[in-house]
Amino acid sequence: MLRTVAQALADESGQLVIELHAALQEMDPARWNAGEADSLRVRIDSIADRLYALTEAPWAQHEESTDLRTRLQSVREALATMPAADGSFASAKSAWMAFRRELVPRYEAARRALSTYAVHVPSLRPTNYRRSFFHALMGTITLGILYALPDPTWGIAITGGFLVWAWTMETLRRTSPRLNRLLMKAFAPVAHPHETHRVNSASWYVTALFLLSLTRQPLICAIGVAVLGFGDPAAALVGRKLGRIKLMHGRTLEGSLAFFAIGALAAFGTALLFGPGLAWPALLGMSAAGAAAGSLAELSSLRIDDNLSVAIAASVAAALAGWALGVPFV
Repeated sequence: MLRTVAQALADESGQLVIELHAALQEMDPARWNAGEADSLRVRIDSIADRLYALTEAPWAQHEESTDLRTRLQSVREALATMPAADGSFASAKSAWMAFRRELVPRYEAARRALSTYAVHVPSLRPTNYRRSFFHALMGTITLGILYALPDPTWGIAITGGFLVWAWTMETLRRTSPRLNRLLMKAFAPVAHPHETHRVNSASWYVTALFLLSLTRQPLICAIGVAVLGFGDPAAALVGRKLGRIKLMHGRTLEGSLAFFAIGALAAFGTALLFGPGLAWPALLGMSAAGAAAGSLAELSSLRIDDNLSVAIAASVAAALAGWALGVPFV
């Protein structure tokens, strides 16, 4: 009975939090449109009213649901500070961005609370140009190192070292809140808010690199790295700036198409470099397959970080396409 009450509250509030996620995306600085402010107010007022009715309902006032109810009430309190419909364009944008900054950590806290009841809502990933640049830069550096390796075995040793370091840091920051704060502060320019309480994307990235290095196939590894390194930031930038057609998990059709196009181009250029003796149509087919699989992985990833799923999916698809096209890997 106790669990049922808490689960019911989670089930009922999940859709409201998903609606709030969509509203927060509209408030992203890269997508902000002052002309949409009035309709946004209507949506937020509706969410706030329904949250109030839900959290104050007699059946929800049970000790077992206290934590989740408190998180949802915190969101509701932040929603009450929504900017009024007055002021200049500049002051209005400043007020909405301040409102968003206040709301984001409360949204993430509610999202984490819901996840304990198997109600999964998307993490918030605000536009971060520095993160996108860093993502592409790391992909470029990784490809450069991979190309310079005298033997694929070196890749296993190098990525293995980074793997041990990354997961050691993940373990230590779970046991030391102070270390966690220091690390998040150091990487604040390129970190997402939800990574404060979850495994950092960089740790999943080096995990993917280590797993790919075990194949000892530089061409396959390089295609996976290129698709992830360039397709993912392209999807983020285009999706948040221009995305209008919603798909799933906060992704958009425009972002997914950008992922495929940029990922395929980057992978093809990389494949020409890593497979100079191979026929270009085969390399193009491998690149397109890798980009398509990576795009689908990025679109469907929810519980698995896309820095892991995209790289693995792209490399596996490229390998299968290469096998079908008769590409000799060894």
